This record gives sequence, C-alpha cells and structure tokens, in this order.
Amino acid sequence: MMLLRTLVLERNGQDAPVNGALLCGFAVTQIASNFLVYSLDEEVEPGSSRVYIAALHKKTERYFLDRIESREHLQIAMQAFKQILMLAAASNNKLEEGTEPQVPYHFVDLKGCKLPPARPEDHHSVIIKKALVMKVITLGISAPALAAIESASLIVPSIRFSSQMVSPPRVASPPDRARQPVVQDPVEAGPAAPDGPPAAVEAQAELCSPQLLEAPDAVPQAAPSVPMERHTLAQVDSTLTNLARVAQDLTQQKLAVVEREAELERWQARLQQEQQQMDEKRRELELLETQQQAQAHAMEQKAEALNLTKSHLSILRQNLQRALQEMDQGLAG
Repeated sequence: MMLLRTLVLERNGQDAPVNGALLCGFAVTQIASNFLVYSLDEEVEPGSSRVYIAALHKKTERYFLDRIESREHLQIAMQAFKQILMLAAASNNKLEEGTEPQVPYHFVDLKGCKLPPARPEDHHSVIIKKALVMKVITLGISAPALAAIESASLIVPSIRFSSQMVSPPRVASPPDRARQPVVQDPVEAGPAAPDGPPAAVEAQAELCSPQLLEAPDAVPQAAPSVPMERHTLAQVDSTLTNLARVAQDLTQQKLAVVEREAELERWQARLQQEQQQMDEKRRELELLETQQQAQAHAMEQKAEALNLTKSHLSILRQNLQRALQEMDQGLAG
C-alpha cells in the first residue's frame, strides 16, 4: 500500500482549508532552485487534470512555498517537469535519446519536513493527462532523492491577515475558463490528445500539451465591499499595534542592555581605581618597611657603640680603683 503525502491548501472563497496531493519535489542545480508539484484533483476536461508548480525555498531546515517569479526559472522548471512526465510515462522509467536538450535535476527528499500551507492562486498550473498523476507520485516515491538546495538569499514569508482579503468574485464556469488564458509550451509541438481511445498512441504521447496559466496578478479582482475593507483595516490596525508593541519591547530591552553595559563600565572603572589605591598602599608599606629596617640597623649600631663605651668605662673604673688603693697604701706607710 502506497502512502499519499498531502498538503494543506487555502483556496479563495473557502473558509476551511483543503488538502491536496503532493506529486513530487525536484531541484534544478542549474538555477539552484527547488520546486514542488501538487494536485487538487481538478478535472479540467475528460482525461485531463490540473497540477500546480510552486517554488520551494529551504532555509535552515525550514521550508517556504512561493510563486515562481522569474520567467526563465519557470521555463527551466517546466522543462524539468516535462522530463519527469516523460520518465513517468515510459514503461521502464528510462528516457530515450533525443535531440531535445535535457535539464539536470534530482528529486527532493521531503520525508519528515513540515510544509507550510499553500495558495494555488499564487502558483502556476499545468494541464496533464490524469493517468500521469499517479505515475508521477509513484515515480517521486520510488526514485532516488537528495536533500533540497539551501537558499542563499533571505527568505521573508508573506503575511496574510485573512484568507478573504484577496478573494476574487465567484463567477460561472465559462467566464472562469475565459479568464485563464494559456500559453503553449514552446517545447511541445503537437496539440492535445484527441478524444477517443488512446490505445494506439505511444507512451510518450500520453502527455498533454503543458499549458501555463498566466500569473494570478492578471486575474481581475472585484472591489472589496465596505465590511470587508473595515475587517481588513481592523486586521491591519491590530497587526500594526502588535508590531509597535514588539518594537517598544525591543527598544526597552536595548535600553536595558545599554544600561547594563554602562553599569559594567562603571564597575570596571571603580575596580581599576581600587586596584590603583591598593598598589599605592603596597608601595607605602614597602617604603615604611624599608625605613623600619634602616632604623633597626641604626639602633643595632648604637647598641654596639654603647656596649663598647660601657666596656671602656669598666676598664677605666678598674684602673681608677687600683690607683686609689696604691695611693692609700702610700699614705699609710
């Protein structure tokens, strides 16, 4: 049993999101871009189905879906997707050698990744044979896959206030077909397959002519009603208020950081001043110690001189006593 990967989609005119089937993801190293192909099971005409191609950006393990802005990137992506369709239509999943140049690509491993909600109105669409949808899904699951190409540029996700802000008016089916002009893929030369049993047609002929829809910017949009404008203005006002609150919080945090840095600088200056005072006191103590050592040495010298004087006085005293004794003996005799 094959697991079918789904994708959450937001459609104009529908409040609840719908799920779409993820066909495959592929990367083109030539333009360093990733692309995602999904389907809403829309049957445009009997035997045909519309699929959507979106640009898949990867930034630090996060994925973002966006429209393909560059016309050159769109043509290269369509050429690579055409090769995938031809490979899926082939019986042995091998392309035959041809004169048409091939675009190098590889399938993207999307296992375990969280894909954001997508809007089909923002993406380009292609009409293919309905039988190829399941073949592409099977090929995308069974074929070897590599990691998605990391986006070097800054990715800014779009902010939508409400799913009804850009809702186009709901019109009948014929005008809806009329407002979606198609451009024939320059690579495809033949028209779409005619109605009838395609038993005698080759596997490669199962491809319908890929038809690129114009960008959703060309879809005419009706003027929003007054309640919708008020709701939108309320949403914008609420968002601006939240942004202003976030900016105020960031400013307060920045001021707190600056104040802490200034306090740290003051503490550092105080520590340096105290260190200088301690160095001065240490020098004073060393000087006082040197003076005390000099005074002690002088006292020792004075003590030695005093002891020498005392010894001289003792000798003089003995001599004086001897002389007095002799004088007494002379007077007595």
